[in-house]
Amino acid sequence: MRQKSKLFSLLALAMLVFSACGSKENEVVINSEADLAGLKVGTIAGSIYDIQLSAREDISLHLFSSTSDCVEALKSGKVDALLMDEVVFSKADLKRLGFKRGYQLDEGIPSAFAFQKGDSSLVKSFNAFLKEFKESGGLAATKDYWMETEVLRPEDFPKVEEYTTGEPLRYGNSEVLAPIAFYENGVWNGFEIELVRRFAAYMHRPVKIELMEFASLIVSLQMGKSDFIGGCISVTEERKMQVDFSDPFYDIHPVYFVRDAEAISAKSSSWEGLVNSFRQAFIVENRWKILADGLLTTLKITFWAIVLGSLLGIVLCEMGASRRKWMRRFVSLYDAFMYGIPMLVLLLIMFYVVFSKAGLSGATIAIIAFALNFASASGGVFRTAVHSVPPGQMEAALALGFTKARAFIKIVIPQAVRVGLPLFRGECISLLKGTSIVGYIAIIDVTRASDLLRSRTFDAFFPLLAVTVIYFVLAWLIGFVLNLLNKSSK
Repeated sequence: MRQKSKLFSLLALAMLVFSACGSKENEVVINSEADLAGLKVGTIAGSIYDIQLSAREDISLHLFSSTSDCVEALKSGKVDALLMDEVVFSKADLKRLGFKRGYQLDEGIPSAFAFQKGDSSLVKSFNAFLKEFKESGGLAATKDYWMETEVLRPEDFPKVEEYTTGEPLRYGNSEVLAPIAFYENGVWNGFEIELVRRFAAYMHRPVKIELMEFASLIVSLQMGKSDFIGGCISVTEERKMQVDFSDPFYDIHPVYFVRDAEAISAKSSSWEGLVNSFRQAFIVENRWKILADGLLTTLKITFWAIVLGSLLGIVLCEMGASRRKWMRRFVSLYDAFMYGIPMLVLLLIMFYVVFSKAGLSGATIAIIAFALNFASASGGVFRTAVHSVPPGQMEAALALGFTKARAFIKIVIPQAVRVGLPLFRGECISLLKGTSIVGYIAIIDVTRASDLLRSRTFDAFFPLLAVTVIYFVLAWLIGFVLNLLNKSSK
């Protein structure tokens, strides 16, 4: 009991440190863009705000890959202000985070869905749907509910019939923010999600929603992995050169968000705050299920990549020992390629190029990519282990009447296992940790699941702590199982 108390005390202390980081700075006041001079300003990399702020030489620009990362930067004082869409934070979010609006730009920026360049038929179909939806009053009603309601209850909004047969409309989404698009209880909801669902019903087709990094959206569209994309995408002349936009369906107003010193000082720093943070991260909306689903995906990719990669590694090991020069040369080139290319690049090539038209799921492609990479590593381990056995052992077995195959199984393998298992264990653990990048190809693994939790709660502590513990436990289990095998082989 005393140990549990100490653990919670440490957690509370860490939470207090995180929550206090942003309160040490004086409050920043921004009444116009001229007030930005000398400030550290953050925004999403690749966004329209990135382009606008990059032209200014009087500020220190900080770019982040997600809104949750932007939030952590402002909370901790790494930036003085954030330039974001006005819809990013609700009033309740601002109060909970200790933020406030600093300055809102008057001119709105049109936002729309983006379609593959030249796919005029789908763009025309969406524009026809949007026109009908607008004339019937449905667009205004959808905006009023999702944009103006302070406490969103998706079950209160009228549902549309969803088709389950036929070729699905593939929608790539980069945002996980209420009220635009958010994930709860295993279901996507939000303003843009409602438009997507109703457009799919208009087309009499099912819809498939995939979450991916903002930087991957246009690539996904160009490679045919998505039919259309969204997530607060602003219409710009530069982007029109790469994609075709639908008619805009709402205007975004950029806002500079800053820390609110008064709200920060009023925030709870007690056990109640710690418990509430835990509850928001895992209990509310059954968010723990997101993490559990991500864990299952990570386990599936890791397990099958190890199995398939090991089998292929055995083949490579045999080819490397072949008398045929071309086989040895092939293994040498294969190993050089796998060692020389970053795993993320290999994953993206497999997803967007090699299997772009194959219709395989992201998880299947991830298994193939990691298995191919692991085959090189495991093949090297197998060669090292086999070569560690003195040749005289094999010769002695043959002299005693063993066949070559029986001698290899009975004499060489048991000794090779003792040498190779520790190395193999390290490669398995490296593969496990390497799977944390699969979110780049629209897979919700355990790491991506923590990003979903952070995007819903704007609190990094418990989601990141949970992921840390999960990876630590999985790595320990892999080591434990392989150590048992190692002991049993002695």
